[in-house]
Amino acid sequence: MNIAKSTALLAGAFSLTASLAQAQFVDTLDLTFRDTKTFKMIGPDDSRYQGGTWFVRVFDGNAVVLGCAANFGFLYTPPNITCPSGTTGLVTQGDFDGDGVRDVGVYVSVSQPIPARSIEPFQTGLVELFSAPPSDLPRPLSGFNWIDNSTVVFYDLINDPVNGVGYEFTDYESTRFYLPNELERHRDEIVPGSYIFKFPALGSDENNPANFFMNAAHREMVEAVPGPGGRNVVSGGIGVGNDFRLTNDDRWNGEVMEFDPRIVFDFQWEGFNSQTFLAGDRVFFSVRDRETRKIFFPPIPNPNPPGPNPPNPELPQLIGSSDLGIPTGYELGPDFFGPNRQLLVELEFVREQPVGDTVDRSVRVFQWDIDLIDTYAGFVIVTFPAGSPDALIAPDADFDGDGFTNLEEFGLQTDPLDPASVPNPTPTLIGNDQCYLEIAKRPAVGSRLDYIIQYSVDLETWITIEQGDPNWFIVFDNDQRVSVLSREPYNVNPCFLRVQFQQN
Repeated sequence: MNIAKSTALLAGAFSLTASLAQAQFVDTLDLTFRDTKTFKMIGPDDSRYQGGTWFVRVFDGNAVVLGCAANFGFLYTPPNITCPSGTTGLVTQGDFDGDGVRDVGVYVSVSQPIPARSIEPFQTGLVELFSAPPSDLPRPLSGFNWIDNSTVVFYDLINDPVNGVGYEFTDYESTRFYLPNELERHRDEIVPGSYIFKFPALGSDENNPANFFMNAAHREMVEAVPGPGGRNVVSGGIGVGNDFRLTNDDRWNGEVMEFDPRIVFDFQWEGFNSQTFLAGDRVFFSVRDRETRKIFFPPIPNPNPPGPNPPNPELPQLIGSSDLGIPTGYELGPDFFGPNRQLLVELEFVREQPVGDTVDRSVRVFQWDIDLIDTYAGFVIVTFPAGSPDALIAPDADFDGDGFTNLEEFGLQTDPLDPASVPNPTPTLIGNDQCYLEIAKRPAVGSRLDYIIQYSVDLETWITIEQGDPNWFIVFDNDQRVSVLSREPYNVNPCFLRVQFQQN
């Protein structure tokens, strides 16, 4: 389907129904169509759908909200001498700031109001999805749940209180939610194609309805692997292989990616290309707290943070656009983060495809967890003197000559530069004279370092202790410690133990 061409035809077909619209006010009319899906990447070829929404909003009319004082916002009670322009408007009907609370009687500071010229406010009962592409979306869409944020503002109370005029602003919105277990329902209901909405034309009501039509063109977007990959042939879907996928395949440890930020901290991906990335599309990058989603990188403050105490005053970084090009990866510098942190990376793919007075502002959010780990290679960079010979700082070398390799001192958390700092993994006797050894693991080594405990009966042949060993129990083996216990007393099963290390 040639969506752009179809859109032009449909817009022309219904333009005559909006007889009350005035061309000089076209720029005040805006219909947003937003299909949002969020995915958590959990492996090199797998993702988990986190949920999504279908959001539609139409706005007719416009007013400039004036800033007055940083510690106030834009709502005031009269008179307000702290606002240079004065409190110019009085809300007489509706919800001016869209917070779900009626603002009748509230004074605001606005300028250059332009009233609704095409769509009648306060008539959500006459709003309807007139037509949509073939899909599982219920028809008629009676449960679309349109919310009316329309407002009437009496203007100008300060400069011309006698000849003030009431300005009507139309603002309708609706959201359809999809739960994390409803990816297929989301895909089957919101499909690419042309969506035509029927709104009440200006001057109409339930007794005398008149229609104003607006058409939104929705194009297929990149999804996360394993995505639909063009399965919707009728819609001209994107081709197989164009789904978003991280290509740092060797970084995965289960569902988390591991990085030592002192060595390498770059992400590579595929899925954004000339077929899926259109003019007007943008990609934003950020590193966040896993629980609160507070942005830690980039450390760029938001010049206009939302609210007096914003939970997240930072902004993500724009890394892809028509000007910047199509991003295939991102690399952070070595000084932003250190080891032993658990974070979330987020890519936000934002579409901006206008057609007339409608805009497809659909969004795809791709997230993945990262553990910032401590590796021997990163340890070398911050521990050994600059210019040290490679032979002396190799894992199996003994830099300080104390009889323990550099890797052993790394794993057992002693100083490889100090011959007096030596590991001392000593077994103890417990219970019925059974031998017990516990080793505290170095924090944040992730899956890159294995602690291997071995035993011997003759100090010549060494056997690695594994689950089910006939002579030893593995008591603990987690991120904090590993410990073993002999099955027999030490006079039967001697306490000949050692710790080995393996880098992965």
